Amino acid sequence: MTDRASTQRAPWRRALLVPTLVRAGLRAFRARGGAWDRYWRGIRQTGAGGEVLWDGDSAEERGWIVGLARRAMDAGLPLVDVGCGNGRYTRVLAPWFTAAVGVDVSAEAVAHAERETRVELEALHRTGAAPAPGEAGAAPGGASAPPRLSFRVLDMTEAGAGARLGAEVGAANVFVRGLFHTLDAAQRGRLAESCRALVGERGTLLLVETDFPGSALAYLELLGARGGDYPTPLLRCLEAGLPPPARFGARELALRFPEASWEHVEAGSAELRSAAMRPGQTSTRIPAFYAVLRARPGRGSP
Repeated sequence: MTDRASTQRAPWRRALLVPTLVRAGLRAFRARGGAWDRYWRGIRQTGAGGEVLWDGDSAEERGWIVGLARRAMDAGLPLVDVGCGNGRYTRVLAPWFTAAVGVDVSAEAVAHAERETRVELEALHRTGAAPAPGEAGAAPGGASAPPRLSFRVLDMTEAGAGARLGAEVGAANVFVRGLFHTLDAAQRGRLAESCRALVGERGTLLLVETDFPGSALAYLELLGARGGDYPTPLLRCLEAGLPPPARFGARELALRFPEASWEHVEAGSAELRSAAMRPGQTSTRIPAFYAVLRARPGRGSP
């Protein structure tokens, strides 16, 4: 098939995606409250072969994020993982900091994080094996003692949430993976304020966000939607009524984290790795954007 013919047929293929989106939207409208709890309540398996779209558990992505965090962040400060979900990256990053706190708006997500953490630590205890650096339970220098690690339910888009947590943990490093792109404008602004309150004068913010350049329907196709056939990880998001994703790249960063208030230490293109969309498939590489930021002294968020 020629590229021209393929382009001509693409709108028809994408039109077939719409009925499922409409049905999912109606279900979500009838039960708007607690979308994230509804989503996590139905999850039975996480990781590369699981049902959580964004939890690909990629060794490549884990290694890249750990390397970036170690290079950019002050290891003498605690880490706060905002929107931690099932705690994958809270566990991965915890060994390199004095403590780690994973926070999520969903109590069901926090329950998953605590359960998976217990399972991993129990497995380490049974085998007596020290995990590799960057894996859950690993500590710098190869020691196997688990770091101080905890999870809690907290909506960081609530006004004052960051200040309240900061009063408890002090200045902290903040990690955000795949959250800003799911928020509306007001929520993005409040989350930026929470991040500013947490990092204080010494902490660093590392964010990694979806930055797909095409339309919403094209993004669904990238994730494996074919006509009315949606892969399970994607369908679970739609049926729970999760907020639709939007781009969060350089332009959105400049709006929420202006250089007058934030030092833009490093930024660029990246990739997020999804779970396998269908049995037998590998994970999907999702175009993304990352940034390393530090708050300028005496400057607040807009």
